[in-house]
Amino acid sequence: MEKNSIHHSLSLHEFLAHTHLLTERQRRMGSIGPVGPLLCVHAEGKRDGQPVAVDRFFAGDCSPRAALLAMRNYGPARDNLLFVVDAPPERQRAFVRAGFRLQEVQWLMACTLAEWQPLELPRPDLAVHSATQASDALLLNTIEGLEPVPIDELRDPALLHYYCLAKNQPTAYGRSARYDETIAWVSHVFTPVQHRRQGYASALMNHLLADSAKAGVVQSLLLSTEMAHLLYTRIGYGDIAPVAILQAPPALLRRIIRGF
Repeated sequence: MEKNSIHHSLSLHEFLAHTHLLTERQRRMGSIGPVGPLLCVHAEGKRDGQPVAVDRFFAGDCSPRAALLAMRNYGPARDNLLFVVDAPPERQRAFVRAGFRLQEVQWLMACTLAEWQPLELPRPDLAVHSATQASDALLLNTIEGLEPVPIDELRDPALLHYYCLAKNQPTAYGRSARYDETIAWVSHVFTPVQHRRQGYASALMNHLLADSAKAGVVQSLLLSTEMAHLLYTRIGYGDIAPVAILQAPPALLRRIIRGF
């Protein structure tokens, strides 16, 4: 399973936690710290004009009971998730037996750019654009189902935005943030339903990875959904570890913990 690895001194769950604080906006709104054996990224902002708090917990080699005790003592925000890194099916089931709800399983993946070759596209004429101005953000924010792109993020030098257009309508979006001098983190890759399976995401990733290679990036990493896993494998990413994304129901956090 681990034919690939991250060229970094952090453990996998520490690395994944820090990917939530790569942009200036994320660092302004969030903070990171240990919660028992876990790492927690806490963020505060506004949604529909109302203040919201979000907690994302990251677990490495710790038991479901230890994770639950840590979360219970911390008292997480209503919007909370636990990312359990390197979680094969038997470990996922252990957390479910402990009372956690399994939301989905994703894959931490890596692409070594020295070995990467651009994917051959059925439509080589597809153009990929960089989003750098307020007008780009306004255009991207018309994509139904895509998390809004804040205009101030376009001014972040460590964050690059890409999109495809067809008939003046955005058909795909993705971004890459510098983790450090050699690693970049790809996220928010999205194609509206009506534009899928037409080569837009592949064209966008080809362009993004070519830019990364030119900028001296050694490894490009991402967290893939099950639906996108085959695409990223074809592009040149390899699996590092499965990541189980779980939620602790309020009743589970309130109850007296004895043993499982």
